[in-house]
Amino acid sequence: MNADQNWIILLNGSKSMDNKIFQSNKFKLAIMGIKTFIEEKYRILPGVKISFIIFNEKISVISELTDDIPSILKYISSRKFKTKYYPDGTSEKLDKALITAINLMAQQIQNISGFKNNIMLISDKQIDEISKISQKTREIINGLKISLKQFILKSQINVFDNLSQKSVVVFSNRQDFLEGMKRLATPAIIRKDHTQKFSELIEEKKKNRDIMEEIAKDLRYPTLKELSRFKDKFDKIHCQICFSKKSPVNNYSLYKTGRFCPHCGTPMHLHCAALWALKSSEHKNLFRCPYCYTLLKISPIIIKGLKSKNIDKKTKESKQLYVKMILTKSEKDFEINRECFYCFKPMHNLEKQRYFQCSNCKANYHQKCLEKMYKEDKKCLNCGGLIV
Repeated sequence: MNADQNWIILLNGSKSMDNKIFQSNKFKLAIMGIKTFIEEKYRILPGVKISFIIFNEKISVISELTDDIPSILKYISSRKFKTKYYPDGTSEKLDKALITAINLMAQQIQNISGFKNNIMLISDKQIDEISKISQKTREIINGLKISLKQFILKSQINVFDNLSQKSVVVFSNRQDFLEGMKRLATPAIIRKDHTQKFSELIEEKKKNRDIMEEIAKDLRYPTLKELSRFKDKFDKIHCQICFSKKSPVNNYSLYKTGRFCPHCGTPMHLHCAALWALKSSEHKNLFRCPYCYTLLKISPIIIKGLKSKNIDKKTKESKQLYVKMILTKSEKDFEINRECFYCFKPMHNLEKQRYFQCSNCKANYHQKCLEKMYKEDKKCLNCGGLIV
């Protein structure tokens, strides 16, 4: 039985691919092979998602992961594509192209559906001949169980047999290359342990959990224009988790704690996002955008604060939590979070301003904000600890 498949095709678009081989331009032959693969894969597996990226001195995402295969084929065949993406430049930013591919793929890793994730590299050189791939990139590819296949166009003896089992295949003639692309699109039996499932990843070792956190995206800060919309009482924009302008967690407005999904632009309160993370996953501080399923992350400080408040509610405050506000002395204290939990504005100029941090949850506060907060309520606004 075939799992749903994601394929990201990386094509080397540097000057070396402009040379002729097998009585044809390497780049044009590669495009023919890509079209052959996409057409055959779409015919056999209509639900397949494909992305196409060309890399040389820059990274050009021709198409993000999509199941609109006819549109990809139509654009690749257009005159605009042929003139715009003709091989250029000598620098080949393969590592950056791989990271771009991983980020695109990360948006498609679902909680329920299993995916077989694949990256196909087409070039006239093997990976080590193009550029050095960082150890970090290799670890992410291995940790997410992404299958990386290299199709190399060279005038050498090819290794064509058992294509689905080989990570590097060198083609020495045009016919074998096109046939190889067609054969790669032919479905094979995919064992269950080869499919990618987010629910399985959370049970694996800490190393893999760290990889998932690394590819997760931060919530986006609103622009000045968006902030003005948040502040406007007549604007209909609201959090897409609690469906209100004010968060039910702490009554904060979108103007104060509103953030956006960086992929689809869904607005949400920071603390509503944290609640969503606590309810939807056991995986540290990660959660899915409720609309586009992009993998997102929330500050572990907010998560810890919510958990502390929940403990207080369960014990009916029989055990009061006491905290101290400690003067921040190093930039390292801001590594997890750089927001003041009173005004929710970024921390900056550590040398010129004084900042304080909660001893329990590590929430940060501007000195002026802390002074205001102390007059209003002598409690950490994040974890609820009584300041002593």
